Amino acid sequence: MSAQTNPADLLHRNELGYYEVTRKPTPEELRDYYAQRYYQENRSSYQPTYSEAEREHIEGKLRLRYYVLAQLLELGKEATPDDSPAPLATADSAASAMPAGHTFLDVGCGEGWALDYFQRQGWDVLGLDFSSFSLEQFHPNLRGRLRAGDLYAGLQDLITEGRQFDVLWLDNVLEHVLDPAELLRRCRALTRPGGVLLVDVPNDFSPLQQHLLAAGHIDRPFWVALPDHLSYFGPAGLRNLAAATGWRTARLLGDQPIDLNLFNPATNYVQDRSLGKAAHQARLEQDNFLLRTAPLPAVAAYYEAMAGVGLGRNLVAFLRPE
Repeated sequence: MSAQTNPADLLHRNELGYYEVTRKPTPEELRDYYAQRYYQENRSSYQPTYSEAEREHIEGKLRLRYYVLAQLLELGKEATPDDSPAPLATADSAASAMPAGHTFLDVGCGEGWALDYFQRQGWDVLGLDFSSFSLEQFHPNLRGRLRAGDLYAGLQDLITEGRQFDVLWLDNVLEHVLDPAELLRRCRALTRPGGVLLVDVPNDFSPLQQHLLAAGHIDRPFWVALPDHLSYFGPAGLRNLAAATGWRTARLLGDQPIDLNLFNPATNYVQDRSLGKAAHQARLEQDNFLLRTAPLPAVAAYYEAMAGVGLGRNLVAFLRPE
């Protein structure tokens, strides 16, 4: 890609309403990239070490997601995409209402934070990833719970074995794969009746981002991350993809709207990269404060409202088999 090329020109909007790379790598190129370079060269958001605030943030987000999952699994078929969350006293009370022996599959488990969290809640956990490198850095005790190699092949092996899971987890994975629809179809085959698939993706080409670009607050579509991200989702495109592959969207949450910093020249981390660390730290502190002090039903409703108005740097969809 030349210095003059607009990265957005290398994408097209498909029939489901999300953007994807026009020229995708081969499966072999992608496998080699993730197995040999992605973690090792620090090309991802993964870090060699994490601060106390970052670890609190990871744990808090997992606790919030577990709370929403516990609600959905308890309500079963009574839940609909339009239902308001049923009142529950605490996340712990929601979790304790769930039967023992639940199974959890993390597709693209990375460092193993979710595997570790769900195992601590008493779940039977399994992870898939191209590489064991990052997991071994942070959770070497979970190496026996990892199958390393091509994600599609790993999923197909589990399908062939007749395995099914109560919860499947795709955290910042869908945007990286060659065929998101095929990935969701294979996850559908691995989900037990009444189960849930969690999908976390960047919220890209949002109205806010495009306004910032058109108004001159930023000089480029910073959210286009080549060669790592091959697909770019917003709420509509993600819902359409889910519906086309046998899922309905039960809940959709956003997260802290860090992009609002880009209206202010003093905090515009795209135009001045030196401001990025401070913006990230403020985001952590805001999230940690909410997750530490507010009731989880209120926090879930807050982030759901964020997604409803198109805000949030990421989207977290809780999908149920149609």
